[in-house]
Amino acid sequence: MRNSLKKLLINSFVTLITFTYFTYISKADTFVYSGGCFWCTEADTEKLDGVSDVISGFTAGTTKDPKYIPGQWGDHREAALVIYDPKKITFKELVTHVFKTIDYEDAYGQFCDRGRSYTPAIYYKSEDQKKIILSLAPKTSIVPVEKESKFYPVREEHQNYYKKQSYKYEYYRFMCRRDKRLEQLNN
Repeated sequence: MRNSLKKLLINSFVTLITFTYFTYISKADTFVYSGGCFWCTEADTEKLDGVSDVISGFTAGTTKDPKYIPGQWGDHREAALVIYDPKKITFKELVTHVFKTIDYEDAYGQFCDRGRSYTPAIYYKSEDQKKIILSLAPKTSIVPVEKESKFYPVREEHQNYYKKQSYKYEYYRFMCRRDKRLEQLNN
């Protein structure tokens, strides 16, 4: 009797956890944008209330299975896949955040990183999202607004880099003068 009760409790607990997880995931939505170095976009976006995770990767290119190895990500842009709860943070709030954390006037890269893979872009899933993005773009914005395409996550060692290698990350961010430029744009 005791083992049967124990098994029942364990099975009930596993069922509850599984149900809770899938209920949470089914209520979540995703949003993809490019804002230069994905370590920075991940760090800037994960701190938002309502964002459960940010995954670094590549998108918007034609190279099959891009890798974070020089020359092997082809024409893709570095990007962030944002997983969020639309009941806690809206698409509009996410887009507003993006424009405050990227150099929307730079068409050739972001901060110290140059070239197509570091250029900014915001991706949409629907025409309504496209309209929201365009309505929130600053007057001087050159950021392309493009239909969302396949997203390729990078290797695990590049996920949460700003946490795993905090000193290297902070040095990189400082040397790129990212925050100084953002301060100029947002004042």
